[in-house]
Amino acid sequence: MILTTLNFTELMEKIVTIIAVGAYAERQYQKQDGTTEYFKSRGLVMKQGGDTFYGEMTGDFASKNRETQFQEGVLYQVRGSWRHRTWGDNNDRHENVFYISDIQTL
Repeated sequence: MILTTLNFTELMEKIVTIIAVGAYAERQYQKQDGTTEYFKSRGLVMKQGGDTFYGEMTGDFASKNRETQFQEGVLYQVRGSWRHRTWGDNNDRHENVFYISDIQTL
């Protein structure tokens, strides 16, 4: 049996530079009631000091920023929350992702 546990932390703000910008993506899926929905996302690889991490915009916020031209090497103020996910037969696999809720050029 595969179990998934999601844990969110408080909203955080960071000053970052963008290293890489991912393309906007929409992935179709079927909800339990049989209706079709789309998961929307756009990812950024960011650097703060010596730390490099991946952040993702999802849903309407990703759609709103689908054409935004983020500049590599420019300072941004990013706001979001970390999510930790465990999965696997024994919950022995782990993942951390930063979910972006706002991003502004400084």
